[in-house]
Amino acid sequence: MAAQISAPESLSIPPTWALARVPGLEHSEPPLGLSRLAGGSVNEVFLVESRSGRFVLRLDGAAWRRPGVDRERELALHRPAAAAGIAPAIVYAEPRSQGLLISEFEPGRLWQDSDYADPQALRRLGERLRALHALPSPDVARFDPWQVAQDYLRQINELRPAAVPAAELDRTLQLLQRSCASLEHDSAGDCIVHGDLAQSNLLEGSRLWLLDWEYAQRSDALMDLACVLAYYPQAQRYGAEFAAAAGLGAAAGPAALAPRLYIYRALSWLWYLARGERSAAPQEGA
Repeated sequence: MAAQISAPESLSIPPTWALARVPGLEHSEPPLGLSRLAGGSVNEVFLVESRSGRFVLRLDGAAWRRPGVDRERELALHRPAAAAGIAPAIVYAEPRSQGLLISEFEPGRLWQDSDYADPQALRRLGERLRALHALPSPDVARFDPWQVAQDYLRQINELRPAAVPAAELDRTLQLLQRSCASLEHDSAGDCIVHGDLAQSNLLEGSRLWLLDWEYAQRSDALMDLACVLAYYPQAQRYGAEFAAAAGLGAAAGPAALAPRLYIYRALSWLWYLARGERSAAPQEGA
């Protein structure tokens, strides 16, 4: 295993030791092609071409960019999804070495805002989530949104205490705690949930691929539905069709969704604060 190296703010090319883990480059051969991939703001991601094919090489971005990431949990949940053809296949992983992950490259286009207002696209996503939620869940700790919030708060207070809007923070935490408490006796069963169904994590290719599993969790299936509706309010118009495609039609009533929607909105806001970024505080019932 390669030694751990502190990741710089941004990498122009992957380090030599990481490229050597790519199939076809094991003996220091130069890549046939190397380019950065567009996507999220958390990691350093490259398309690497070799005589063995095309691969995606992922390394950690700077620590402040990835609050709440647990690479061991990520791999435990990504692997069964990849085996089921829901996520790209993992080729190589060294989670303790800058989060190194090499996966097969899948061509396609990333989703856009407009896809979340398209009932056919939402049905495809619902069907993929139904397949994901049917997989056996690995033995990882259950998603605890209140604990996640506490972890974000520690980073906020350690790095940027002056940036915290105290009144908004107190109100959000009170509402978040109430939302979490309302789920304590919920009977929904546990499964693998992706947990971050943003447009940069959905790829239309040979099938609809779910990318970037670093915020995946073991939780209940309604959390993925709530994630989409919280991130993209335009999807709410077709929420019933989306829920039905995901096999959640009967379970996805307003009383079940409301606390989960707030949990995602609140955690998303805290995540941005932990990165030193500002966004509007979530409103209850918005």
